[in-house]
Amino acid sequence: MRDELAENLLAKVMAWSDEEKARERALLQDLARYKFDEYQQYAPGRRFIESLALWLRQFHDADDRRVAYAFIRERLIFISTAEIRQLVDLTFPTVVRPVLIATAANDSGLSSLRVKHVVASQDYQKALRQTLFLGLSDGARTDLFRRSNPEISNEQLWHAYDFSDEKAESMAKKLKSDLTQTLGREPSEAEACFHTICLLDDFTASGTTYIRHDDATGWEGKIPRILGWLIDEQSALCGIVAKADVKVLVCIYVASDQAIRHITEHLARFTFSKGSVELHVVHPLSADAMLDDNRDAGILRLAMDDRYFDPTADDEHSAVAGKSSRLGYAECRLPVVLSHNTPNNSIFLLRAEHAHRFRGLFPRVSRHKRAG
Repeated sequence: MRDELAENLLAKVMAWSDEEKARERALLQDLARYKFDEYQQYAPGRRFIESLALWLRQFHDADDRRVAYAFIRERLIFISTAEIRQLVDLTFPTVVRPVLIATAANDSGLSSLRVKHVVASQDYQKALRQTLFLGLSDGARTDLFRRSNPEISNEQLWHAYDFSDEKAESMAKKLKSDLTQTLGREPSEAEACFHTICLLDDFTASGTTYIRHDDATGWEGKIPRILGWLIDEQSALCGIVAKADVKVLVCIYVASDQAIRHITEHLARFTFSKGSVELHVVHPLSADAMLDDNRDAGILRLAMDDRYFDPTADDEHSAVAGKSSRLGYAECRLPVVLSHNTPNNSIFLLRAEHAHRFRGLFPRVSRHKRAG
């Protein structure tokens, strides 16, 4: 009954004829069942079609509603929980494993093309155990990653990139014990530490959270912070990694073209004295994902309309990028929604929060709460 009421409300808002209602109803029901109903930040008890009707009702005239509806039909990119899980499953075999195979092949003198022999070698087992996996945010899904790869020990994976001296000591002790079993002897000091660091995260659109440079403050972001800890002898992380030739793999499940270019360009300028840093993206979004001035002129016009924006969205956090958040943080212009939350890089029309005067179709829950 509630679904039927939502569909009737939507038809009324859009002023559809019976023929249009019948045609669009089937499509919307499929979209809702297949993906959109699973969004986790709707208001309590609300689902996609009701949320769509209430969202469209905020636009002031029929033309604006038609533009907004066409945008949802044709340009929205919704990444479901199942799709993220598949990307988590793919990360080790497609990104990490080839790096470890190359390392083991070099150490054992085997050709890296003889994959079966390399993987069965002691050198591969050693390289695998000497790899540390760290989550860069809750989106890293380290629990799923661990269950997808049972060959990885619990003592070489942690949900965050900062941990205590006690945790580091526990990891080092277990690493030494496991390598003793693998090698049939006690490992040397150089062997009993992590040689590969794999940093996991789910999504980036601008790349600035990971790495950026300011003439006044220098390097900032998660990657410079972690690399700093790797060379800081007072840090817990430094004490359990190799003294040289450390490989750092930044593994992101989904990334925009803008973010990939930003991170790659900044890493090329960053000096890591202890080894190398590589960016790996399991599923890159094409440059076409970004809203274009010509192709997407209609929805961009609505995004820039003051009637459909709340100035309080431009706070101190969006100010870091030096631009308004109308088109997303750092003006990423994305039409992207993740099943658990809408990125702040997506346009405001999609992600406007419950507290804003204009409500988004997929309202975002921000980590940063306003006081009062």
